[in-house]
Amino acid sequence: MNVKLRVLSAGALFFLGQVAFAQTTKKDTASTTQIDEVVMVGFGQKKAVSEITGSTSTMKAKAIEDIPVASVDKMLQGRVTGVQTGSSSGQPGGFASVRVRGVASINGGVSPIYIVDGVRVSSGDLSGNSVTANILANMNPDDIESVTVLKDAVSTAVYGADAGAGVIIITTKSGKKGKPRFSVSFNHGVSDRAVEGHRGLNASEYQNLVANQLLNRLPSLGTVEAATNYLRNGNAGSGVAAIYRLGGDTDWRKELSHNGGAYVQGADISMSGGNDQISYYNSINYFDQNSIVKNSYFNRLTFTNKIDVKATDKFRFGTNLQFSYSKISTLANGGGFANPILSEYFLRPTDPVRNADGTYYWGGNGRMSNGLFNTAALLDLNSQVGKTARIFGNMYAEYDILKNLKYRFVFAPEYITLEEDEYRSPVHGDGTNYNGLNIAGSRRYFNFNVQNILSYNFRLADKHNFDFSAIQEAYKSDFRDLTASASSVGSLSLRTITNFVKMQSIAGTRVETSRYGYALTGHYDFDKLVLLDLSYRRDVLSRFTPGQKGGDFWSAGLGVDLARLDFMKNIDAISTLKFRASYGKVGNQVTAIPYALYAYSTNYNDLAAASYSGIYNPNLKWETIKPFNVGFDFGFFKNRLTVSADYYNKKTEDLIYNIPLSSAQGLASYVDNIGTLVNRGFEFAVNADIFKGDRDQFNLTIGANLSTLHNEITSLYGGDVNTALQTVRVGEGARTWYLRKWAGVDPSNGDPLWYINGVDGETTNNYNTAKQAVQGSFLSKIFGGGNINMSYKGIGLDAQLTYGFGGKIYDNWANYTMSDGQYTANYSGYADQLDYWTPTNTGAANPKPIFGLGNKRANQASTRFLYDSDYLRLSNARLSYTFTKDFLNGSGLNSVQIFVMGTNMWTHTFDKRLKLDPEINLDGTSDLNLPIMRTYSLGVNIGF
Repeated sequence: MNVKLRVLSAGALFFLGQVAFAQTTKKDTASTTQIDEVVMVGFGQKKAVSEITGSTSTMKAKAIEDIPVASVDKMLQGRVTGVQTGSSSGQPGGFASVRVRGVASINGGVSPIYIVDGVRVSSGDLSGNSVTANILANMNPDDIESVTVLKDAVSTAVYGADAGAGVIIITTKSGKKGKPRFSVSFNHGVSDRAVEGHRGLNASEYQNLVANQLLNRLPSLGTVEAATNYLRNGNAGSGVAAIYRLGGDTDWRKELSHNGGAYVQGADISMSGGNDQISYYNSINYFDQNSIVKNSYFNRLTFTNKIDVKATDKFRFGTNLQFSYSKISTLANGGGFANPILSEYFLRPTDPVRNADGTYYWGGNGRMSNGLFNTAALLDLNSQVGKTARIFGNMYAEYDILKNLKYRFVFAPEYITLEEDEYRSPVHGDGTNYNGLNIAGSRRYFNFNVQNILSYNFRLADKHNFDFSAIQEAYKSDFRDLTASASSVGSLSLRTITNFVKMQSIAGTRVETSRYGYALTGHYDFDKLVLLDLSYRRDVLSRFTPGQKGGDFWSAGLGVDLARLDFMKNIDAISTLKFRASYGKVGNQVTAIPYALYAYSTNYNDLAAASYSGIYNPNLKWETIKPFNVGFDFGFFKNRLTVSADYYNKKTEDLIYNIPLSSAQGLASYVDNIGTLVNRGFEFAVNADIFKGDRDQFNLTIGANLSTLHNEITSLYGGDVNTALQTVRVGEGARTWYLRKWAGVDPSNGDPLWYINGVDGETTNNYNTAKQAVQGSFLSKIFGGGNINMSYKGIGLDAQLTYGFGGKIYDNWANYTMSDGQYTANYSGYADQLDYWTPTNTGAANPKPIFGLGNKRANQASTRFLYDSDYLRLSNARLSYTFTKDFLNGSGLNSVQIFVMGTNMWTHTFDKRLKLDPEINLDGTSDLNLPIMRTYSLGVNIGF
């Protein structure tokens, strides 16, 4: 094996983790020229990494290419420091939660804003009737060149009022000078559950469990057989007798899922090129993904056209047009009896799915034996579909007024329309009582962004570099929706709302918001040795009262790169020794309305009745965040080895909160600024190009990152706010569990036990005697990832590991699925119930179950159902082979690569009790959503 180490020096061997990093001497004959990496910052402006004083993390296109997920926000976990992501649902095309350096608010914005090529775009779930959707899924991930996360004040302050939860900069691909280049890629895969989840009971387990629960209530029956006969004979009611009479043995998960897994496929075609005057990039993408559960899917078609024109030596202009159309089919979640995940644990396994003639079974009264619906039938009969069309245009013009003085104008409209249709069949389910029900809605978003940017840069004495910008920005959003529902349809084949002849409801909304702002930025550096950044922005928001509409935001950053000192430049092993610090003030996205209004939306005897809506609070003002950051960036051997570390402290002031009111006051709450919140922690990242050569040589790159988070409320107006599950209080985080603490099962009699003080010590079997106490946070305290990329003679292996430690997940449906007999006769529940107390199993995990009663409220909220979310996950692994150019000679192809890939292939949880997916911890609970998926795919990339 011929390995050439191109730019290593200092002749030594040292270790990075457990990997040997080989070095050679200065006599290496091969050399490379170091190119300063460039990242995108605010308003489409570029900066060299060596010029940055703030905290940013960048993810390149290679890290996310070919990954079979619908949106880029689902790819950030473990790839950049300071960012936690998670999905509460495995719905294809669904929403992903993203948190940058913690939770910046209690009621305000907690998700970052997204900037595409310098322009803000819509993000999040814009749907009205779909269970979950994600407008970012309408963007083609294959168009992305890089993703940069801006985290501190000096990086984000130029976005002013909306920057508090972080800013994510997406840079799309552009054409490059040269002949036309074509790229074609295809992939096809199959998905199943990333985490198996709780197993349901089979028929014999269920029958035996219910009989034993009855025996615990009526010990005079003597035996399980006697208890079984008691129930079969109808002594506990005909509904319970059906458990022993119907004769079914149904695996509801199997009946509701795709046999052999769910398919996912994608295709992408792009063309790019250019010359001295014009460059272009065009792409067409198709993506189709199915959930493991039937009738849940997402498919998308996108088209992108990007052109940059150099009209004269001074004038340039360009357009970036994105068109997309998507269709998403979602299913009920939570407590909806049409929810297929709920059905796995609520339907009885003793009920059959179909009758002998093959038709669906739902008993003699249109219901299953416990009064629920046959969800397998509903997956065939009902539908809940959303269709989204998005048009985004980013048009700019640049003119060089003078040498180094440039003016840039940007106009970027975004038009989004959503059509949502829900059909509930009259044959079975919720639609039966309506003789069929149709809910149809249309939602329209029209946003536009206008920017005027004047930038000037110059150099003095070949050492002093100056860069200034003056920015004006205006942003407006216009939202309208109209929803109607009607019932009673004449034929099963009719699905449009016109054919449903009885009006049920109609509703419509119109919301317009706007803001405008002005900003000044300045950068100075002395030969990139000493760096200084300053910025100021003022924003005005339409929804606040006069006197509170405006906000002033600013930042300052300082950096020193000791590697630029003359005597350090002679040390070849040292490339970068930069120290950075920044501080400033930014705002946070808010939706609160400070006005007291009348709402005329109530029908009173066919007249419009007024009701109160909101309480006037002229003092309501911006949530403001003051981020402090200090860090360093070290680079060695021409930055072949880089180490970065940061400490951050984000203080949120004037927290906005809905303060509860007495119902006698006529309103549930009012909005006010109530306190302060702090997020602080450390971030570390290490990357090393250990071996670097051409295709036929051995290449090895490794990287790892680690982030910590401490989230704490530091002041709170009005005292603690406690609920049955959570608390908001000084000294604790914004996402804190507040529960009774489970002490296990009394081995002497099978009673449940809780700690009286909620912490430790004395126990009680009286639920009301036990006190609630703080029991941890949703959020992971330590999180990050690691990656390895290696190749040899065209064979490549890339792998990405993610992890999180310190968070907690609560199973909010366990009071039904682990009810210790209270609900078991109706809702079968988890198989975990089978480990219950008996005189011969005194060390059981669950109390003695008692038919119809439960055991002393053992199934009520407590840490019995709270789990550690600590995990390790192999989130992505890719094995590829790239053919040699010699092999392709004469074919007309420039490159061909085939690959196999797995996502979420392996997950290890440290809490053996946890059966839920650990990455739902940002939402804290599961809500019986669709499972997050593991996918295996095969693909090919072709260039010509």
